[in-house]
Amino acid sequence: MFVTGLRCFRCGAKYEMDPKAYTCPACSGNRGDEGILDVQYDYSAAKAMIHSTLHKNGRHDVFRFLPLLPTSKTIGVLPAGGTPLIPVSGLAARLGLQSLFLKDETRNPTRCLKDRATAVAVTMARAHGYRDLYCASAGNAAISLAGFCAHQGIGCHVFVPREISQTRLNWLRRYGADVHISTGNYDQAYDEAEQAGAENGWYSRNCAFNPFLVEGKKTVALEISEQLGWQVRDLIVAPVGDGCTLGAIGKGSRELNLVRLTDRIPRLIGVQSEAVQPLVKRYHGEAVREDGGTTQAESIAVRRPRNALRLLYEMRASHGHMLAVSDEQISAAQRLLAQEAGVVSEFTSAATLAGLFQLAESESLANQSAVLVITGGRLDCDF
Repeated sequence: MFVTGLRCFRCGAKYEMDPKAYTCPACSGNRGDEGILDVQYDYSAAKAMIHSTLHKNGRHDVFRFLPLLPTSKTIGVLPAGGTPLIPVSGLAARLGLQSLFLKDETRNPTRCLKDRATAVAVTMARAHGYRDLYCASAGNAAISLAGFCAHQGIGCHVFVPREISQTRLNWLRRYGADVHISTGNYDQAYDEAEQAGAENGWYSRNCAFNPFLVEGKKTVALEISEQLGWQVRDLIVAPVGDGCTLGAIGKGSRELNLVRLTDRIPRLIGVQSEAVQPLVKRYHGEAVREDGGTTQAESIAVRRPRNALRLLYEMRASHGHMLAVSDEQISAAQRLLAQEAGVVSEFTSAATLAGLFQLAESESLANQSAVLVITGGRLDCDF
């Protein structure tokens, strides 16, 4: 393991590696921007190992990139990762792009990108003696955790908002999860999960606070680059809720550059719903008030994003862009993904294509290439 320590995005404090680390102790009590910790590596040492490992380890899951993960062992969890990268020339032509690819995360065990973080969470929890894990979720992270815990035979406690769909509740109950339905929205469910986790001593799968889970998510960026022969595409587009996924993609992209597997980093494009867009407003320097609107894009309806500092750091590093789209735009994009790319995405994931169409209206995409991250494919409604 090449981890050298942890660093707080908020105050810059540095800590030694501790598998039980959570948020920054020096920033405790701050509810504006919590002290999110970032895992630091010895990239010089990891460089030689990852170059050799990729050619001979024979793995296709997230642990293919073990030298850039915060664990040195694997325990046989469900195989997250190794998802296809699909070229879609028809949609590329519509957008004026040179090329367009879809990273199809619907092929993961529970049909979403969240499985990458869960694989690391369960691995670390088991390695350190935990028998119960918890998380707050609008559905996907909870379903992911429930599936992985069922496979390992360990306890799963999930905290979901009152507006969670019946379809997602059915998935959770099929997996045998202990389901707590909040009387409030996702943000209230998150606070309830944190309280219960602390009181019961459970291991956290809350990606915004647990610094090690973003490391699992970043493998989607590592995988995209490997699948493209280490040739960096101009844009990577992903939906944004708490900010963990796109922040992780940014980190993974920078790390590939640090170990000299790529010669540059892609520009990150983050997409939120018009009804709930705190990170779009913050990135563009606008006043952020709690949005009271509702959206079908439940997975990104986060009114108090907890990984904001990480995301904003990576957006600046990549000279990225944030934008918001309507449910009508997302719905149209969801149909196009099915009809012209053969990929059935969930509603939230289709925000990526909607965002790319909106970006094409404000700037030329000629001679550029892009990757859309289709984060999940569990449908809650017809389209």
